[in-house]
Amino acid sequence: MLAPACQKPLPLLAAAFLLGAAALFILASQLMLVWLAPGLTSATAMTIASVAPLIAGIALPAALCLAVTPLLVQIGGRPEYAWLLPTMIAFGALIRLVWFAAPPALEDDYFRYLWDGALLAHGFNPYNHSPAAVLRGLSDPASAVPPGILELARQSGEVLTRINFPELCTIYPGTAQAAFALAHWLGPFDVNGLRAVFLAAEAATLFLLFSLLRELGASPFWAALYWCNPFPAELLIGAAHADVLIAPLVLGAILAAWRQRVASSGVLLALAAGVKIWPVLLAPLLFRRHLLQPLRLLVLAAITGLVLAAVMAPVLLASLQAQSGLTAYASAWSNNNGFFAWAAWGLFYLLPEGVSANTVLRFFIVALAGAIALAVAIRPAATLQDLAGRALIVSAAVFYLAPAQFPWYAAPFLALAAALRVWPLLAASALLPFYYLFFPLWQTGRGADFIYGAAFIHSVPVLAWLVWRYLRKLHSDLPDAQARQAP
Repeated sequence: MLAPACQKPLPLLAAAFLLGAAALFILASQLMLVWLAPGLTSATAMTIASVAPLIAGIALPAALCLAVTPLLVQIGGRPEYAWLLPTMIAFGALIRLVWFAAPPALEDDYFRYLWDGALLAHGFNPYNHSPAAVLRGLSDPASAVPPGILELARQSGEVLTRINFPELCTIYPGTAQAAFALAHWLGPFDVNGLRAVFLAAEAATLFLLFSLLRELGASPFWAALYWCNPFPAELLIGAAHADVLIAPLVLGAILAAWRQRVASSGVLLALAAGVKIWPVLLAPLLFRRHLLQPLRLLVLAAITGLVLAAVMAPVLLASLQAQSGLTAYASAWSNNNGFFAWAAWGLFYLLPEGVSANTVLRFFIVALAGAIALAVAIRPAATLQDLAGRALIVSAAVFYLAPAQFPWYAAPFLALAAALRVWPLLAASALLPFYYLFFPLWQTGRGADFIYGAAFIHSVPVLAWLVWRYLRKLHSDLPDAQARQAP
């Protein structure tokens, strides 16, 4: 990436010109994708050339955003450029708002969100009946599906028939379901209702990024690494993925924990787990600050536990059913993780017959993620930067260990990486779009080329850069360590 190399300040006029050109390029790339989006479907993504515009339209402007943000920081603090901050905010909003004019490109998860939201908004349990069961009920007079749900199915248009894996019940916990229901009230069976809710979540993320940067003593313009980056704009608003809800809740929990707001930190963390379960791994880190205050720790655990039970109990109870989406996901889902694919393949030949390599590997991943979560919480965080940095370690580790590494799963750690300027992790926003190679390779019978090959494109550069940074830091710390040991 170019950004860390921008050490010498450019003349103000040149910096301003480069920023303007970069902004035009980023906006143009999003407008291009909006124009192409109706034709970017799984049915048309049969060649690499067909998905190349989507990959390039996210990856190249994302890399450009990372490269020019230091220039924005360089000139943004000058009094004569006070207008730059509201302009930056407006620009980030614009590259999200343009997506309200187009359908999601190459994504269909939002159909499940729309259906779940309709069920909950009308008082039905979204975990009781799979979409396939509802579709069968439309033609079966003896169906056990309630008439109200069948009427919703008739009103849904193509939504119900477009849900992927329709034989499974929903996988999404309570916080996500509440957001889906709100979206239904705003726009029944309309993806823009979802986008409106998700845009509010992005605005909250920006506000919390500003708060975090202020407390860290850093320029608010560093928020552009996330807010002006087309990666979250396209994946979270354009493609309408629910992972957008996690970042503001996690950022809020970190800030609340640092400010000793016990109840708020517990509630926010539990609500984050109500979108995707993994934020519970941050509990040891955030609770660690209260280890020597038993009463406060007890209150925090009680509050967190109650909210967590409220948002997780329905989906966990539903996991006992044969058609549970959560069970299917946890036990079998994998994609875009070359390391997992090769490890599963190797274990298949190493383990005794009858022992599932997939199961063993998943247990190992869960144990390793838990160990990392506990390891970062062993000693108390001395500063907010330390606390946020350890939270970033957990969230990034969860992503890079997960068997399924869909690009939108990276959104929560990208927000934290922007606040802390961890460039290797930020580089993921320019590499993860190569995930879209999956569609043409899978549909033309070359799925193995993606699973065992192309899936490394996004992870190897990031992980190699992280290792290099760690080794360089280790080497730079060595003389200091030797000096301390010298008599």
